[in-house]
Amino acid sequence: MSFTHLHVHSYYSLMDGLNSPAELVQAAKDAGQTALAITDHGTLASHRDMQIACKEIGIKPILGVEAYISPTDRFDRSSKTDKSIQAYNHIILLAKNKKGLENINALQELAWNEGFYHKPRIDREVLKEYAEGIIVLSGCLNGLISKAIERNEFAEAKLVLRDFQKTFMGDFYVEVQSHNPPEINAKLLELADELGIKAVATGDAHFAKGEDKVLEEAMLIISTNPKMDKEADFEMSRKMNNLMDRFNYLYPDRRISFEDFNLFIQSRQEIEEDFNKAGIIRTDIFDNTMEIADKVGEYDFNRNLDLLPVPKTNADKKLREMALAGLEKIGKAEDKVYIDRLEEELDVIKQKKFASYFLVVGDMIGWAKQNNIMVGPGRGSAAGSLVCYTLGITDVDPIKYDLLFFRFINPERNDFPDIDTDFEDRRRKEVKDYLKKKFKHVASISTFTYFKDKGVVRDAARAFMVPLVDVNKALKTVDTFEDFVDSPNTKEFRTKYPEVVWLAERLRGKIRSVGVHAAGVVVAKEDIRKYAPIESREDANDKVSGRIPVVAYDMDTVADIGLIKLDALGLKTLSVISDTLDSIKKRYGKDIILSELPLDDAKVYKTLSDGYTKGVFQAEATPYTNLLMKMGVDKFEDLVASNALVRPGAMNTVGASYISRKQGKEMTKYVHPIMQPFTENTYGVIIYQEQVMQACVHLGGMSWSEADKVRKIIGKKKDAKEFDQFKDKFIEGASKHISKKESENLWHMFEAHAGYSFNRSHAVAYSMLSYYTAWLKFHYPIEFMFSLLKNEGNKDTRTEYLIESKRLGLKVRLPHINESDIYFSLKDDAIIFGLAEVKFISDKIAHKILEHRPFATYDAFVKTASKKGSGINSRAIDSLNAIGGAAFEDNPRTGNEKDNYYEYLGIPTFNLDLPPRIKAQAKPIEDFDELGSFVMFGMVKSIKRGTGWARIELVDETGSIGLFHNEQTPIETNQMYFILVGDNRIARYVKVSDINPESTDPFVQYLYRKEYDLEEDQRLIIEFTNYTTKAGKTMAHIVMTDKDKNLTRCIAFPTMYKIALGKMRNGMICKPILSTLDDGTLMVKEIK
Repeated sequence: MSFTHLHVHSYYSLMDGLNSPAELVQAAKDAGQTALAITDHGTLASHRDMQIACKEIGIKPILGVEAYISPTDRFDRSSKTDKSIQAYNHIILLAKNKKGLENINALQELAWNEGFYHKPRIDREVLKEYAEGIIVLSGCLNGLISKAIERNEFAEAKLVLRDFQKTFMGDFYVEVQSHNPPEINAKLLELADELGIKAVATGDAHFAKGEDKVLEEAMLIISTNPKMDKEADFEMSRKMNNLMDRFNYLYPDRRISFEDFNLFIQSRQEIEEDFNKAGIIRTDIFDNTMEIADKVGEYDFNRNLDLLPVPKTNADKKLREMALAGLEKIGKAEDKVYIDRLEEELDVIKQKKFASYFLVVGDMIGWAKQNNIMVGPGRGSAAGSLVCYTLGITDVDPIKYDLLFFRFINPERNDFPDIDTDFEDRRRKEVKDYLKKKFKHVASISTFTYFKDKGVVRDAARAFMVPLVDVNKALKTVDTFEDFVDSPNTKEFRTKYPEVVWLAERLRGKIRSVGVHAAGVVVAKEDIRKYAPIESREDANDKVSGRIPVVAYDMDTVADIGLIKLDALGLKTLSVISDTLDSIKKRYGKDIILSELPLDDAKVYKTLSDGYTKGVFQAEATPYTNLLMKMGVDKFEDLVASNALVRPGAMNTVGASYISRKQGKEMTKYVHPIMQPFTENTYGVIIYQEQVMQACVHLGGMSWSEADKVRKIIGKKKDAKEFDQFKDKFIEGASKHISKKESENLWHMFEAHAGYSFNRSHAVAYSMLSYYTAWLKFHYPIEFMFSLLKNEGNKDTRTEYLIESKRLGLKVRLPHINESDIYFSLKDDAIIFGLAEVKFISDKIAHKILEHRPFATYDAFVKTASKKGSGINSRAIDSLNAIGGAAFEDNPRTGNEKDNYYEYLGIPTFNLDLPPRIKAQAKPIEDFDELGSFVMFGMVKSIKRGTGWARIELVDETGSIGLFHNEQTPIETNQMYFILVGDNRIARYVKVSDINPESTDPFVQYLYRKEYDLEEDQRLIIEFTNYTTKAGKTMAHIVMTDKDKNLTRCIAFPTMYKIALGKMRNGMICKPILSTLDDGTLMVKEIK
């Protein structure tokens, strides 16, 4: 009664297979089986997981693939025009031995690179070439033979069978499945017996256990997105307890459904019963699965190989020579502190055999700099290495900034260091191309995204057609799945839709999609496919090169094999800086070396502290801007600290103490004088992971390796229980300097650091970029803003930069067909819009306009455009006329062009010369709440009116929202407003142009005030609005503030209206007593 499943899909068969290889292997073990194949659709990505799972659980792995095979040849694309031709069929390939696996790897690489057309396709030609060591099954209902039988082309079916039989002889089997149409199975078995080819039964397993069928069905629904039945009633569906019945009711016409098939890891008895029901009563088809399993030998399992390219000379010697030369270059060759540190680092690198890695990274960065590709000052913990600094890998002096090498490399860890490097984004491809040319064996790395966090809840809800408004409301205040399960804000949703929670919990952790690592590439000294399967992907950042080679494994698996990842990241800020420096050189003849800038310009720090951060790297994000205004920055160390403190966990814990001490409101104190040298810059507050490490070593007497292990637990945000193994040692050591209780308190603080502690090395490196951009913006504003606009593709962000350019007093000229380039340009003292920045004008159309210009008149332009093949269409002409971009004497401007600026150029028609702290009070539209009172800021894009109401569409850089006001609202479109919102209605508004500190408007005063001089129970009225009920009675909507500017909205019902009218008018101070109605609305109960 033995059986082996030979056609099995894991979750690497994207959104088709449900389970991990380990879950499938366990199911096979539970079914009493001794071997299991893995045959995912067109990918070998599951192979390594399969090998690991089989070794741990104790059954034989059979590595294979359900390959796609072209019925003609792998280069054939004729199915694109001839729908009668099938682009691909299915076929099962199983690796009989090491050579077979090597050949399957080679076939799949060819499929992904030569044969890719919708799917990665091989053909019979290459299958014959790489036949050695491969067992072939004829395939499922979509196989070549089954399809020929389906078309009644029996002679063709026999011809293909004989061809495979000739190539693979006894290693070719005819595959039958119980759920095939009976006539297909009958003919398959007839032909197999006639030709003397053994037949084999497969289950085409897509999930592990029978009870998982409904989960598989849910995944198929999420994947295929079938249309909901128009007659189906959502509330009726909720009354169905059986989930499969519910799916059938909601989606009766699903394109793919496995409901009627047992596509799981069945036992021999279960699968034999299914075949018997299908009319196939013979045992050889099951016995043959064991014959195949017995044929399969062992495969290599590679781990911790040394595959990095090595120099022809001694790597350690070469690295030392380069590092010493670099030390001399920075003027520290005679400095004992630097010499000792360099020797210490080089010794560790030699001991760990990492020298080749540093040389490869150094070579990559050196080439980029030689070719004028902007490279970032550093990123991550590598900035803590003096070797990196001397090699030019980073621009950060780790000794000057007290950075730790052991944060970067722990001598007790065997994993390679991780040097992440930023390059200007538009030239990153050049760096990757150089690596391919230099080292030959180069590939990108796969990434897998999983069902998780809010996304899995959305997916599960979509499967049940839960109203989107309910889903959005529940997920608004949560980020992770754990938040969703625990938050009181989601309790109503979870109670109402328990089936969503049930499904989401079971889908979590399963693969949802595959992509390419944004930065990681592996570089090897040998052919990578000897050790890992190679596929291809489209690179979202490179539309020119087509598909690129990609290792089918993720970065952790790649590292486990011994393929070392290099990280070449693209950073737009570096492109902005590069363009700015080029413009400065071109306009003034100045070469500015950013790494030589003193980081002490008081005017730059004053600008940041005032909140003028638009375009400044990282700092322009609203939370960061607010932090800078709150804490104030006077020196570089403040900027570094802000990089760490801006994280929510930090601001909610150590941030308040840091700011109070910095501003002199709280005394700076140290746990012990030992800690003063490394916490002095942060006023005695520990905010960096490195400070935790230093405390562990200098106060706790731990080794640097032990301290790094503590740091790693913090950095990975792991369970604080993992700290326990180090706790006793730290307390014992620290108690020699401070009391045991103080030691325990300090340790508890370290545990809390798991929520917010930050990498100081990274903070220093990235703060340099923040400073550089702020410095360039302050000293060369027009060059910097031009570069920002040139490199910004997002319309809303570009609008923000245009506003900032106007605030800075820069000239921004509108586009014109005789003056503009394709993109933004800088000419004389003005930034000029590019033609391609105009709505409906593509790069191609802009090119055509430039080819034909200059135009003497509008008539000449129109005549040119009207010629056949001009490439300039009427819609482009209309767009230009809408904003005056084709204005001539014979086509003068109308004066109404400014009304079209936002739609066609993204330019709002307003001035915004306000202190940033005023705008900072506004809630972004993406954080809008339907209940409550708060300030919003944005441009009115449109107004829709109905009887008794007007819907105002407000937009900002985060999105748009509809707010309600009265029908005759004087609010204007294309104007910018601050709006006081009360429960989704506009309580009060003010146009930006009307905002000034002398205003008597309570709302404007509110925006300027930092706080109010009020008692705890006093409130100041911001807005009192009359409202007449349908019964003709008068009531009021009221918005008021406390002394700390916390807003509250309440209602005065008709019984309280007259009293409220006398005591709660705009600008008045009162002491209201409020009560809460059942729906949460606050009402005025009494006014003292």
